[in-house]
Amino acid sequence: VGDGTPLRRWRVSVEVEAPPSVVLNRILRERHLWDSNLLQWKVLETLDKQTEVYQYELNSMAPHPNRDFVVLRR
Repeated sequence: VGDGTPLRRWRVSVEVEAPPSVVLNRILRERHLWDSNLLQWKVLETLDKQTEVYQYELNSMAPHPNRDFVVLRR
């Protein structure tokens, strides 16, 4: 994407033969099936029907420590 920012970004698209709700569930709730670096994950708090605080830990290459993230998902 040539938008003038110094960070490289790519835009992609893909066609999936599944309804959007199934794809969203796969991305949000089944990451362990497609991300081999995912070590742990949990929803810390559900704030409302569409918002949650989510924590996950990713494996890093040695000698780097694992990376821990807490995100607000809306």
